[in-house]
Amino acid sequence: MRMLPTTLLALTAVSLAACERSTPTQPVRALTPTALHSSGNGGGKPEIDPTYANGKTVYMIGPHSIPGARESMPNAYAHAEELYLLTYPPGTNGAPITLPSGYQPQCNPCFHPGLPPMFVYHDHVITGAPGMGNNGTAGEYKGPWKIVILVYNPAYVNSANFRPITSETALDAAEAAGNVFKPQFPGSNPYEFEPGNLLICPTVSDHA
Repeated sequence: MRMLPTTLLALTAVSLAACERSTPTQPVRALTPTALHSSGNGGGKPEIDPTYANGKTVYMIGPHSIPGARESMPNAYAHAEELYLLTYPPGTNGAPITLPSGYQPQCNPCFHPGLPPMFVYHDHVITGAPGMGNNGTAGEYKGPWKIVILVYNPAYVNSANFRPITSETALDAAEAAGNVFKPQFPGSNPYEFEPGNLLICPTVSDHA
């Protein structure tokens, strides 16, 4: 599948995303370079991001990111679990959006450092969390995670019956269905794009 040049340009600019010191709900403001690259809290305590894991909401905090890890740390990257950014159509001037179903994205919007404006409305989905089986019971479950970006099909999210994808199992089923995400990326899976970065993102309580 061919990818639009503007989308390709934006994706190559993704260096930090997902749980890197974002604010789950920001005041309404224009999307400016300052907004996109600010840490969001003046160097204070990083804020937490709601994240879906196995159909439940958990919370993550991101103290460290490793841009270009696919090339610089190939072994660690190959064994990292996925942190999916499921992105929605953009709003206007950074204003929150509400879908026809009444759903609002977890990030509505989140101005993660380095994340292009077209992706600031999104949900996070991870493969597991502490207490969810053998792979998620050790400590704070620090990852590392590799970012994978998917883009919802506008026709799908604008349905009055829309329900968000909240687990990796549901995500796999949605890709198999063929109408949930836009098939616009090159490679073996046209629904997914990997910028090649790793994130160290512990799961924490919602009042950390």
